[in-house]
Amino acid sequence: MTENKYKDKYIDKYNIEQMRLRSAISECEKHILKINHAISKMESFMPLTPDKLNSLSEDDKEHIDQLIFRYSKLQDVMGEKLFPSVLINLKEDIEKKPFRDILNRLEKLEIIENADVWIELRNSRNILSHEYSSENNELSNNINEIFYKNTPDIFSIYYKIFEYVKKNIF
Repeated sequence: MTENKYKDKYIDKYNIEQMRLRSAISECEKHILKINHAISKMESFMPLTPDKLNSLSEDDKEHIDQLIFRYSKLQDVMGEKLFPSVLINLKEDIEKKPFRDILNRLEKLEIIENADVWIELRNSRNILSHEYSSENNELSNNINEIFYKNTPDIFSIYYKIFEYVKKNIF
């Protein structure tokens, strides 16, 4: 009787962790869909220059806002939910581990290619969110970086994780 009780508890915990992983994936997919929509609307005026930025319509500015907001949300979900959930589903002990240790473990398991790339993406996003209303030259450069470099990079990281999860967890 006691053995069954522990077995059921383990199975329940495992199922809950798989549900959390599926939820994180679903949330990432929603943000990716919105990012792709914003990108499709922005293609006509990219790359940005300070002059272009000044002359954008309110609708165009909303697409930029959407890209930045969803990019930030995607990073948050991946870092706070997806990365830990993948490791938990692999029975890794991540309790009380700093985020950098989680990234390093994902890299060591070859789930992500390079932990430093994630840190660079995070730093770039933080700079943009703090300087969003500042000087147009730097702002247009940062938006171009999100559009042309960071979004493809974060998508690449996500899809590599997604393929790993499909192959090794689900």
